[in-house]
Amino acid sequence: MTGSAGRSRTRSAAFVLVSVAFIVTEFVLLQALFHLDDGADARDRAQARAAVAVAVWRPGADDAAVAEAVRDLAGSGVADAEALTARLDTWRASGTPEDLQGLSDEVDVAGDAVADEQSTVDRKVTGIFVVLLLVVSVGWWLYFRRLVAKHRGVERELTERKAADAGERRLHALVQSSSDVVAILDPDARASYVSPAAAHVLGHDADDLLGGGLLDLVAAADRPQILHVVSSARPGRQQELQLRMDHADGRALVAEGTLTDLRDEPTVQGWVLTVRDVTERARLQEDLARQAFHDSLTGLANRQLFTDRLDHALSRRSGSPRPLAVLFVDLDDFKHVNDSLGHATGDELLVAVAARIAAGVRPGDTAARLGGDEFAVLLEDTDLTTASQLAHRLLVAVAEPVTLDGHTHTVRASVGLAEAVPGEEDGAATMRHADVAMYAAKERGKGGLAVYDSAAHERALETLTLRRELEAAVDDGALALHYQPTVDLATGAVTGFEALVRWPHPTRGVVPPLEFIPLAEQTGLIVRLGTWVLRTAVRDAASLQSSTHRPSVAVNVSARQLVHPGFVTLVRSALADSGLAPDRLTLEVTETALLSDVEAGVTALTTLRRQGVRVAIDDFGTGYSSLSHLARLPVDVLKVDKSFVDRLEHDRDDALVSAILAMSRALRLTSVAEGVEDPGQADWLREAGCALGQGYLWSRPVELETARALLAGSPGVRLAPAG
Repeated sequence: MTGSAGRSRTRSAAFVLVSVAFIVTEFVLLQALFHLDDGADARDRAQARAAVAVAVWRPGADDAAVAEAVRDLAGSGVADAEALTARLDTWRASGTPEDLQGLSDEVDVAGDAVADEQSTVDRKVTGIFVVLLLVVSVGWWLYFRRLVAKHRGVERELTERKAADAGERRLHALVQSSSDVVAILDPDARASYVSPAAAHVLGHDADDLLGGGLLDLVAAADRPQILHVVSSARPGRQQELQLRMDHADGRALVAEGTLTDLRDEPTVQGWVLTVRDVTERARLQEDLARQAFHDSLTGLANRQLFTDRLDHALSRRSGSPRPLAVLFVDLDDFKHVNDSLGHATGDELLVAVAARIAAGVRPGDTAARLGGDEFAVLLEDTDLTTASQLAHRLLVAVAEPVTLDGHTHTVRASVGLAEAVPGEEDGAATMRHADVAMYAAKERGKGGLAVYDSAAHERALETLTLRRELEAAVDDGALALHYQPTVDLATGAVTGFEALVRWPHPTRGVVPPLEFIPLAEQTGLIVRLGTWVLRTAVRDAASLQSSTHRPSVAVNVSARQLVHPGFVTLVRSALADSGLAPDRLTLEVTETALLSDVEAGVTALTTLRRQGVRVAIDDFGTGYSSLSHLARLPVDVLKVDKSFVDRLEHDRDDALVSAILAMSRALRLTSVAEGVEDPGQADWLREAGCALGQGYLWSRPVELETARALLAGSPGVRLAPAG
């Protein structure tokens, strides 16, 4: 700094000296020019006077003119007046006029030469003066320009210095009041400065963190990160950090900050570390990430995370024979649980089942809830035998009773197992195979395990296709109702009809109910389908009423319909809209449907029975068939299953059928035998005390108008057997 200032002062002194020299030179030149002009004027006057003297001295000139010329010449300092007068007198006495004239001419020529020479000298002097004047002027211009530039530089430097000072004051104020911790670190990550915000963010006084105190608050696992950044930093470069730090009260903080290398800054000479507390934001981000990849109800992985892990597992085993299997778990009849117990209880059951699945898998396996009542398990490095064993353990665990609000509930599941094909990298294909196997397990009776094979795949695809077509048929109203008459065994009169739904498929022909009704149950379509059947059957039965015939209509009701919250309202609405008397409607339910949720089913049926609707137990004898249990149910009709009626051909004294009919009479229930196909069966049933019969002996299920005709041919006329 001192050498630079000395050199600057030297240059300034030299510039001043040169400027002074220019000024002095300019004044000297001006003075010389002034005197040069005076000499030229004298010469001009002398020359003029000489010319006048010569001009006056002409032949014939008077003495007075000559004397005046001589005086002028003498006055100009050219010659002495007496000498000139003497010479003139000599020239005048001895010279001829011609000589005098020649002298005059010579004088003129000499005068002109003198004048030209003087003019040349004057021009040279004037040129030299102009050049010197220009040089001096340029010097002055440069001098004043340098003065102006220097003044501006000094002014700018002062302004910048003031701005820098003000900026430093503002920066200091900002750092002091900032909510972020600001620290300056040396190469060993020791703090030489810590801002006051440390007290709020970290719970420590800033002075306590000087030296190694700040680094001590960083989690041990994150300290190498700071040291690495410090050692690899480059001047001016800023790097972002995320650290775990300890608060004074013992809380673990997540801190976010930057580390900037400012060693080249004279006022810093170190690394600047800024730190802020982002614990809440990090926790929120973690929660959002968990919500994005985990099921919010059960806490298991969701479909997205499961699919991602399956794809990664398949890619990792690419080219190797490492086995991999997927379990697809679907809870059986869980929609019925939601419909009967409510979604809140259903969610509690799902949470309990999810906990059992999670507890049943091994560390490293992935258990996920795919949605609804569907779960999946990813088993890496697991062969088919081990996967099957684990699946069976899960089935047992899931089937354990669950107690909620003092009530015990049992849930079963069907499990499909698929092993990834060697070289397979498509997780979706493996999932489809497990899904197909799961449907195969349901077809076998639910509550079991099925392993994927190609044949099962074809059957499942067929089932899925039929399922989609059934949904379209329900939406488009492509289903139809047929009616099978119920006959009084004593008189042969038609007393009513059972409504049976039929599906006339455009390419498959008529699809049997045993094929599509279970599909409707599985998909939940049974509620919509049942609603349509009930309203249509009640409306058709109302159209069959007359003064001579009051046939009843029996409508099958599934367990899902029975426990549906709007079922009672639906029945009331259908009766009111059609005008059919309640006692002309019989609701047929199976023993299994009633026993699946006794409380909800009995409540709904009791309510409707009080309004006159009749209730029938369908397929009696195939379920629980307890007399004491049956006595507590709101039942009017007992239907003997066709499987028992078929055996009457081989044993006319069938003890089981006799017992069912005796039970019916004891409970004062109307008995109906299903599947009667020959007169011998009808005669045996009539003699055994059965009141009504239904079967191909009298008629197949027919359309409404045919049923109307059958009704018109009654009463008392035994109908012709169906051909």
